[in-house]
Amino acid sequence: MAKENLPVILPGSIKKGRGFEETTDKNDYIIPRVKMLQALSPEVIEGTLKSGQVINSLTLDILPEIFIPIFKFTNWIRWNPRNKNDPNFDGNYAPGALIWKSNNPEDEKVKEEGAWGDNGEVPLATKYLNFFTIFPGHPMPLILSFSKTSYKAGKKLITLGSLFGGDMFGRKYKLKVKQEETDGNKYFVFDIEPVGIIEIGTAEFTSAENTYDSFSDKPIVMHEEAPVEGE
Repeated sequence: MAKENLPVILPGSIKKGRGFEETTDKNDYIIPRVKMLQALSPEVIEGTLKSGQVINSLTLDILPEIFIPIFKFTNWIRWNPRNKNDPNFDGNYAPGALIWKSNNPEDEKVKEEGAWGDNGEVPLATKYLNFFTIFPGHPMPLILSFSKTSYKAGKKLITLGSLFGGDMFGRKYKLKVKQEETDGNKYFVFDIEPVGIIEIGTAEFTSAENTYDSFSDKPIVMHEEAPVEGE
């Protein structure tokens, strides 16, 4: 069987050994993120991986290109700057710490710190378009987030899915990486390319549907870490 046709193994379906006798609620699992490496990513600096690669943030495995979006959710996060000399640095938090997060667009913090200023000031908080996804051939679901320089790719994904119609997980896409340059600084961004329909009744569709049923109505605990420059 080709690797890309393997089903995703949901946490509740994995046969566990001794020591896992107590039942674990799905809310207690941390869902890893799809992480695109930049030049200053720790994994690149340490020499274990290369910039431009796309990995599972928890296992550090390199991910395949093809993915299936299951459902979308939006949130806002304000990260403390890593540089203490940054005018927005908050001394009450460690460099790179999470100051607050919210998934409510009516939240006062979102309205005050998540919107662009009247004169084009960059928001203090970052808006994320998140897609709960599976990568056929990779044995766990992941969160694919689009923000800042890759936000356009997230808008492209939700636009394509809406225009195609049907279940979001009824189609698969290719996650592409391309290099861009601004003021002499090179960095990588995501792009999206539609691949095709997933036929109802196939093992691939059933796996995606089961993932939707298992997680779409549950609070998502995401593996979060402050982005480095370019991420």
